[in-house]
Amino acid sequence: MATTTYLSQPHSLTIATTDLTDQASSISLTLGSNPLTSTAFGDLGERMVPGLQTVEGTITLYMSYGATEVEGVIAGQVGLGTTTIEVVKGSGALSASNPSWTITNTMIANYPITYTVGELQVMEISFSGGTWVRDITP
Repeated sequence: MATTTYLSQPHSLTIATTDLTDQASSISLTLGSNPLTSTAFGDLGERMVPGLQTVEGTITLYMSYGATEVEGVIAGQVGLGTTTIEVVKGSGALSASNPSWTITNTMIANYPITYTVGELQVMEISFSGGTWVRDITP
């Protein structure tokens, strides 16, 4: 089983209820909303309001094999569109300085397998779609 020594956050990474924190080397999230125009007659410029939420992200994981390891967990989520990913910034109670992000109904569309001589095997997965919530409630 691969492990990472943490010099920074996140404290935990869960994919489909499986804790993969010790096998993650990086995560990137882009969360937001689609802009919709709400411009009316008489406006001097374009006005925007938030539309549907947007989710894009990548996670780099050290490869490990088994039903509850990286390969098995990701293989079981590819193409479902119902995957839940949770990231918690730090240990301790949630707060404004220690938030968590929960992404639900996201799609992991691809299942990349790469082997390189002399290197640790990693899997870089991308996900998109779904909804997100930032939680700061202790």
